[in-house]
Amino acid sequence: MNTLHDRRSAPFVQSGIRDAESTEGMRTESCQEMVQSNNNEKENKMKKLFTGLTLCLGVVLSSQSQAQTLDKATEAAAKKLFDTQTIGVELTLQGEYVGKDGEKRVGAQVVARGDKSFHALVLEGGLPGDGWDGSRYGLLESGPLSEGRAEFRSPSDEGASAVLDGGGLKLKRGERTILLKRLERKSETLGLKPPVEAIVLFGGAKPNVDAFEERKDIEGLTSPLMFEGSLMAGAVTKRKFRDYTLHVEFLTGWEPQNIPWRRADAGIYMLSRYEVAIGDSFGFDFDLSGATSPNRPKSVDDKGKPSKFPAAKSNNAPRVCGSVFTYPSKVPNSCLPPLVWQTLDIDFKAPRFDDKGKRTSKAVISVKLNGHQTVDKLEVNGPTPHGFRGPETTDGPIWFEAFGRRVLYRNIWVVERP
Repeated sequence: MNTLHDRRSAPFVQSGIRDAESTEGMRTESCQEMVQSNNNEKENKMKKLFTGLTLCLGVVLSSQSQAQTLDKATEAAAKKLFDTQTIGVELTLQGEYVGKDGEKRVGAQVVARGDKSFHALVLEGGLPGDGWDGSRYGLLESGPLSEGRAEFRSPSDEGASAVLDGGGLKLKRGERTILLKRLERKSETLGLKPPVEAIVLFGGAKPNVDAFEERKDIEGLTSPLMFEGSLMAGAVTKRKFRDYTLHVEFLTGWEPQNIPWRRADAGIYMLSRYEVAIGDSFGFDFDLSGATSPNRPKSVDDKGKPSKFPAAKSNNAPRVCGSVFTYPSKVPNSCLPPLVWQTLDIDFKAPRFDDKGKRTSKAVISVKLNGHQTVDKLEVNGPTPHGFRGPETTDGPIWFEAFGRRVLYRNIWVVERP
């Protein structure tokens, strides 16, 4: 764990030394008795000074540990989610793959599903944001990994199967075998430096939680904490904002046993009222509510083999990372795998009210997830669920919501607009 250095400690030390120096020169008599008296007085003052410094440093260190130190349970949970050394071969196999079926590009997203098994979406044309248009795709599901190899069958196409190992994903379609190689994509705005006029909330050479505070009037965890130099989900800005552009880099934890929205369930609330959803929706065409993509191929009826792809329970489109909560995303799911740093770039305009408090315009949100436009100038009808309790306002803090602190953040900055 990195130790924070609270800048407030420096003035404490400097102020105490200046007081000592000012008392040192206070001599009005030259007699020996006065000199001795002054020396005794100086000795007492120095003792008080060092006592005061000790107390000040104790306060500073206490403040640092409060913001930085995790209890054993929280730290153990964080390591289970974010420590790549403990996960094993599943992490090296999960991810995105690309190849060619003749002259046509084919993409695949391989997703760990617990018990060393996987599912995959086979995407016609390429990957989200790079060839796939969000329509045609196939389904694959594997048994448990054995000797570094997983075998897949298709619940929707009896002629399709695949084998996954360190060499790639070998997709079989009838008599054809297609090799898809693994690749790692990065957002085009990853590592974007804040402009001169930006307000940096978290980042730099020595990141700290000075910009955040705990709130009791907001749902969930809000005490700002850090894990290995990153901000954990569950923090509220001290400062209020109105209209702005927000850049955030985030990383979702490893939860192969869960499905959206039990994977990395979190969100960022503009004015603590309007949520841009964060969750690990990588490679999923369904979510916890039972919503399923309308483009899913029809499954082969085989009741003897339970599928990793549950039947749809509603006509809604599944919720994906980078959408505004309760509103659908209008582009293919652009979420990257867990334990890969991703970006959200959000433009927000607060609602407006007249002199009598009547709303004259709605809040407007635009979102880019990993450089892909997921929300474009959406007018939000009102606060989304779970946000700040109270009526809409023209400004407010930014809340990094947490249900279990399963998301990490870094490089967070805001550019306010007039």
